[in-house]
Amino acid sequence: MTESEKRRRDLLRQTRKLYDENTSLPAVHPRYGNLIHELYDKEEQEEPHSSFFFRAALGILCFVCYICIDTNKIEVAEVGSEQIVNQIEKQMNVEALEEVWKQL
Repeated sequence: MTESEKRRRDLLRQTRKLYDENTSLPAVHPRYGNLIHELYDKEEQEEPHSSFFFRAALGILCFVCYICIDTNKIEVAEVGSEQIVNQIEKQMNVEALEEVWKQL
């Protein structure tokens, strides 16, 4: 939501309050309260920010770096693409993982 949209919504809310427009929610059974709030409180809800595109771009960047390392046979920090594949395919012992986690 842009700054101008926020400002317009705020001005609309102030105008409704000024003219004492009926802003209260209708009386409903408590079981259906969440549904009513979803229907009537659209103005005040902000859309949650998603990190999907950031995570997808980061994954694609890592994959492209791996492909470059693999095709050019580059060793980064004394690690080659074969060692990366071996570590990914390696089965991890759960007890050892718990010990490492506790040490952190």
